[in-house]
Amino acid sequence: MEENDEIIELRKKVNELAKELKEKETLIEELKAKLKTTSLFEFSEKGLRLKLYRLLLKKYAPLINERETKTVGEIKGLINKDDLTVQSLVAQFKPENYNYEKDFLRAARKAFEFLQKEIHYVKPDVELNFWLTPAEMLAHRVADDEDLAVFLCSILFALGNENASVVIAELEDLSTHAFVIMEFKDIVYFLDATQEHSFDEFSGTMMELLQKYTFKGSKINRLLYKFNHFEYRQFIE
Repeated sequence: MEENDEIIELRKKVNELAKELKEKETLIEELKAKLKTTSLFEFSEKGLRLKLYRLLLKKYAPLINERETKTVGEIKGLINKDDLTVQSLVAQFKPENYNYEKDFLRAARKAFEFLQKEIHYVKPDVELNFWLTPAEMLAHRVADDEDLAVFLCSILFALGNENASVVIAELEDLSTHAFVIMEFKDIVYFLDATQEHSFDEFSGTMMELLQKYTFKGSKINRLLYKFNHFEYRQFIE
């Protein structure tokens, strides 16, 4: 009888240990999963400093947004073909004896591919209104979608295309995204330097492209507004 009691007690302890071991294994798996999603950079000095900067930006975002708010005229003025950085790049993309009708598409393609390769797209996680200059984008190799679109549109304008416009669209996931729409020889082009697509991938008629274009899997829900050096147009009130 005593032996049976010992066996029962041992089995009870084994079960308790097995349960404890299973709980620890679960905890280990949870920690492993957390390590996969958490970078050590987050806890480094630079990571903590970045966290502080983000906190400060969020705190003073209303003041920054108020200061950075632009009039319609100032927004149109962002598309500037005379900007020195734009002019410097255009000189590299243009062949000698540049002819708009003959050489524009080749030069525009070079400009588009240059921005895709050289400027890295980043979507800020802080609600800030800001506009980077072409010189700032080129120096730091980073920009959001609106700044990249403004940069590309300015280059296309400097190459002679006066209908190219920065367009802000609402996507199916209700996010907004900026890109460039231009027309050349009755063909419409949607040019988005934040994505790895070919220059001609989104080309055709306006109706075709409104159905075909996607950003991160989301199609266009509606166009909100567009602007270039000559006009600012809202599609909704």
